[in-house]
Amino acid sequence: MNPKEILEKELLGAFISRFSVGDTWEIYFGKYWLVAQNIISEDEEILNQWILNNYEYSKDTVDKENIAKSAIVAANMRKVVIGLKLDDRYNLTIEFENGSNLLIPTNEDIVDWQWCFNKSGGDPYQDYLVACFWEGEVEFKNH
Repeated sequence: MNPKEILEKELLGAFISRFSVGDTWEIYFGKYWLVAQNIISEDEEILNQWILNNYEYSKDTVDKENIAKSAIVAANMRKVVIGLKLDDRYNLTIEFENGSNLLIPTNEDIVDWQWCFNKSGGDPYQDYLVACFWEGEVEFKNH
């Protein structure tokens, strides 16, 4: 199996049942975690602006962008994954049944890994089925 086939086998038909955010994102799909340095949604910008204009406490938040990102991930909870794309730079796009997409990018600066898919919820140096350490480079374990 190649990395995309491994991800398709485990993600298609699965859904987000929980997530956490801190220095990284941990998103739980069934029995696996997708751990990422960043997530991106096309809806972020408009939601960020609305939050800044309508929720005064967001103005003092350190990681303002995580408010909208968290809302977007929460809106996709229990929505079935119906597709995924893995481009040549190993950016991962997850498509949900409600029409929403999450992009897991591979171009984050000042980190020594980008994203991983594993059972532990930890970084890829602890555990991974598929891991993108650098843009355009992926490692995987057949299973």
